[in-house]
Amino acid sequence: MSSKFRRDWLPNPLSYFDDAGLRLIGRGRWRTALCPFHDDRSPSLSVNVETGGFICHACGIKGGDIVSFHQQLHRLGFREAVQGLGAWA
Repeated sequence: MSSKFRRDWLPNPLSYFDDAGLRLIGRGRWRTALCPFHDDRSPSLSVNVETGGFICHACGIKGGDIVSFHQQLHRLGFREAVQGLGAWA
């Protein structure tokens, strides 16, 4: 039996960002927060709480989902990131 990525096992993006310690500001699909990738003093990170997509308007880091965020935040490869997120069968 081979192991594989299970997207349906990923945590909810809103819960993930909350657990990651981001204090999300605003309502709706796109919210802002202080960027954990640089010394941010004014919220410059926009996160999509439905898809997990994110972009920092100051440092330029970006990604399409919480896997990418988790990879970059913890400097992990894809497999290590999805295993850490509990999405590897």
